[in-house]
Amino acid sequence: MFGPVSEGMRMFRNRSDVAVVGYSENPYRAVVKVTEYLIQEGNRVTGVTPNLTEATETEIPIKRALADLPKQDIIQVWRNSRALPELAAEIKHLPWRPKLVWCQQGVVDLFFQEELEKVGIQVVMDACPYALRSYL
Repeated sequence: MFGPVSEGMRMFRNRSDVAVVGYSENPYRAVVKVTEYLIQEGNRVTGVTPNLTEATETEIPIKRALADLPKQDIIQVWRNSRALPELAAEIKHLPWRPKLVWCQQGVVDLFFQEELEKVGIQVVMDACPYALRSYL
């Protein structure tokens, strides 16, 4: 784990606006379970994926890109680490800044972290809020 994990977990427990990048409705993917947990904690979650135009199995709002969203507190990333340089550029060009970008377990790129921290965005990498739910 890298980054301000304790602060991130507090944010997840304070009814934050969360954009889930790489959202999927495939029930066999962990993103579904973690997204359900975030909603149970009172967060307002929007799925971000170019593959869906609207949720079919859930009532989660779906957007095709981060630029289609109003300001979000947290961006949770479920993308392969190879996609992070492009995602960093996308995040830096948003008209708003998230307080935190949280990369799921196995998602690590130190350049990504450095680029976002340069513009004042905190980054957590290689951590799962569902697995850490008893952390605080």
